[in-house]
Amino acid sequence: MLLGFTLANTAIALVAAALFFNRPEPPPIIQGVLLTDGRPVQEFSLLDHHGRHFSNRELLGQWHLVSYGFTTCPDICPTTLSQLTVAAERLGDYREDLRVLFYSVDHRRDTVEQLAAYLPFFNEEFLGLTHVDDPRNPHLPFETSLGIVARLQPNLEEGVVDPLDYQVQHGVTLFLLNPSGELQAIFEPDQVAPGVHAYNPDTLVADYLAVRRYLEG
Repeated sequence: MLLGFTLANTAIALVAAALFFNRPEPPPIIQGVLLTDGRPVQEFSLLDHHGRHFSNRELLGQWHLVSYGFTTCPDICPTTLSQLTVAAERLGDYREDLRVLFYSVDHRRDTVEQLAAYLPFFNEEFLGLTHVDDPRNPHLPFETSLGIVARLQPNLEEGVVDPLDYQVQHGVTLFLLNPSGELQAIFEPDQVAPGVHAYNPDTLVADYLAVRRYLEG
């Protein structure tokens, strides 16, 4: 009986050890949210700043980091793009299969030509995305799938509404899409002052690499 009891305890200990050493690696803690299972992006249709059609198909085969805003933004948009430029430079070999996208929430003023003139000031490899007025609104699935938050507030003067005279308000979140074109992570900025947000390039690089390494095992 003693021998049987010893053997049983040994077997239990071996099983427990096997489970312990083969347990799944916990997901990394990032400044934002990691989706362990990618979230599909609904079918959408946009234009890139070269005037080419951009849809879900263009998301396949590489990672994408999506920023959004508008080209006449006085502060947060150029700051974020500058920080993304620094982060991209620090990624080393991991930069080769990552493309940075800048999605405009001000499509009437941010035409293809406007984006083409704006983005090279930050990085010639960044790709701008916009769209044209279309009653089917084929851009909306892109915004809703990612959770892009923006609002256009008309400037009213004596009751007259100018369709191109408005203020743009938007969020500061970055979205990471995996090579299957799915939303994989959401990165949040630091609050550097009341109401002022910015990304630390080193934190952004560390979080991106942590997500990649976790998913790639």
